[in-house]
Amino acid sequence: MGCKREIRGMAHTQIMVAKERLKLTTAEVMDKMLRADLSKLMIPGRNKGERGQALELILGIPNSSALTDLEDGELKTFTVGESIAVTQMGHCLEEVINGQVSFTDSKVGEKLRQTIYVAFNRAGQYAGSRLLSQETDAEHYRVLEEDYHAICDALRRAYANNMRIGTTNGPNNLLQIRTKASKNTAGGYTPMVYKGVELQNKGMAFYLKADFGKKLVQK
Repeated sequence: MGCKREIRGMAHTQIMVAKERLKLTTAEVMDKMLRADLSKLMIPGRNKGERGQALELILGIPNSSALTDLEDGELKTFTVGESIAVTQMGHCLEEVINGQVSFTDSKVGEKLRQTIYVAFNRAGQYAGSRLLSQETDAEHYRVLEEDYHAICDALRRAYANNMRIGTTNGPNNLLQIRTKASKNTAGGYTPMVYKGVELQNKGMAFYLKADFGKKLVQK
């Protein structure tokens, strides 16, 4: 608890400043990371997003419900060897099943358009960071888009046939969807439903598979 209070105290002034202006840019965050002491970040417990929230505090990024953390991109922390959560399926179902939104304009596309990936090893030590964007890593985004469309096709088939869908991987094994949910106040899970069709008995989310993070830190 003391470590968490210290982190929050260190970043309080930065957060107040950030709230008074536009979100930080990816360039500003990369610059801040060069001077940040990331040794204060701990291995996340049951709340997998805890470390990411702590890093945002250190960097002066306000926690919010906005689609992206930064003015022109996203910040993602991950443990090497584990998958990386992208975004919940629930708020993507309309555009996925209707199929009228391009990958670039989709929530997944917007979320990952320009992303700072911050890696930690299983011991909790900082293992490096990298910025990926559509401009600098065109092949990565081509493969990502291909996986996204394949997963969307599978979801549309499940909806059309009134069936549940399980863990589904894109053909390039970069992107996948699988269950990601917490129990509701009644002690059960809230099903993922679209227009009366139960697609899964609990929530699901988009993930980048574990091999992606491994390759990212090897480059």
